[in-house]
Amino acid sequence: MVNLARCFHDIWSQGASRLGFPVYEASEAEITQQAAQTWTLQARGTRVLDNALEHRINPACPATLDMCWQDVSCRELHHTLLTGDDGMVFLANGRHLRNCPSLRHHPDRKIRRPLHFMAQKMKEPCFYLAGRNYENHGHFLLHHLPRLMAAQNSFTEMKQPKILLGNRVKRWQERYLAAMGIQAENILRAGAGTTHVESLFYAPQIWTDTALADPEILHKLRCAFLTHSQFSHASAASQAPVLISRADAPDRKLLNEREIAAEVERQWGTCEVLELSKLDFATQLRKFATAPLILGALGQGFANLLVASGALCLILDTEEQWSESYFSRTFRDLALMHGNMAARLFAGRSIQKREHWSYPLPKFKQELATATALWKQHRSLAPSP
Repeated sequence: MVNLARCFHDIWSQGASRLGFPVYEASEAEITQQAAQTWTLQARGTRVLDNALEHRINPACPATLDMCWQDVSCRELHHTLLTGDDGMVFLANGRHLRNCPSLRHHPDRKIRRPLHFMAQKMKEPCFYLAGRNYENHGHFLLHHLPRLMAAQNSFTEMKQPKILLGNRVKRWQERYLAAMGIQAENILRAGAGTTHVESLFYAPQIWTDTALADPEILHKLRCAFLTHSQFSHASAASQAPVLISRADAPDRKLLNEREIAAEVERQWGTCEVLELSKLDFATQLRKFATAPLILGALGQGFANLLVASGALCLILDTEEQWSESYFSRTFRDLALMHGNMAARLFAGRSIQKREHWSYPLPKFKQELATATALWKQHRSLAPSP
C-alpha cells in the first residue's frame, strides 16, 4: 500500500506539473486567519561571535561574525493535509505552506500534491516535526528539534500533542526525542501519500538569516542532551582529543585519516578516533562534552558540537579557497556559540559530490600547531571558574 500511494501521488504531481498547474502558496495573512491559536517560539535577536582563530589562520576571514535570527510562531491549524515522505503541509483549501526557510529553493515538481480520496485520517492533536531533510542527522538536530524544544513549555496549552514525524523511518530519530523526554508511544508518523490531520500545531524551521536558531533555545537543547547522557565534569580532565572518523561513511571518506590522527598524537600526545555508528548516543555526548580537541572531515557527526565546551574544534573541508561552505560554516558557528575556539580548514581543491579525498598533511601540521598555540594562549588568559 505504501508503494501504491507513492505511485498514485507521483503520477498526479508529475502530471499536474507538466501541464502547468501551479502549487498555490498560502500567504502569511491566510495562515494567520486559518490559525485557531498562535504561540511565539522565537523572538528576533542578534549576537556577535568571536572568530579570532579562523581569522588568525586566514586573515581574509572576518574576526567577528554577526549572527541573527527572526520571529517565528507556532500555529494550531485544523484539517491540514500532509503529503509525501517529508510531510509537505497544505491548508484545508489546498494551499501549500511554503513559509519554511528549507523550501526557499525547493521546486514545485518535487512536492507531492494531496489526493483527498486516498487520505489517511489522524484525529490526535499533533506537533509537526517533519519537513525537508528531517531524515538527516545534522538537519534534524539543528533545524527540526529546536522548534520542539521552543514549544515544550506550551504543550499543556496545546493539549499534549503527539509528535508527528514524516514517513521516512530512521531509528536514531527516536533516540534524539528520548533525550528530550519524548516517549515512543507519543511519536506518530505520517503516511507516504496524503495524511489528514484534524489538529496540527505547525511551525516552520526556526533558522532564518543564520542557519541556527536562537542560542538560548539551542542552550536548552544542549542541557537536555547533557542530562540524558549523565554527563559529569569530573571526567573532563582525563578526556583525550577526538577525531570524528568517516571510515563507516558511504561517501566523502578522508583517505589519510590515520595520518591526520598520527599528527594529532604527535602534537597532543594522544588521539581517539571515533566511529560514531559504533557508539550509543549518551557515550557520544560525553566524548564531545569533555574533549579538549575535536576535529575531522566535514560530516553530520559535527552536530554533536552542540555539547562541546571550551574545546578547540577544527573542521576539515574541501574547496579551493575559504568559501562560505554551508554546513562547515554552521558547525563552526555552533562551536563558537558555546565558548569553543573553532575554524574551518580547507584542503585547497574541489571534489566531486561523493568523492573520497585527502587533506594535505604538511598544511595540516602547520594549521594544527597554530591553532593549538592560540587555544592554549586563550585558555591561559581565561578567568578561573
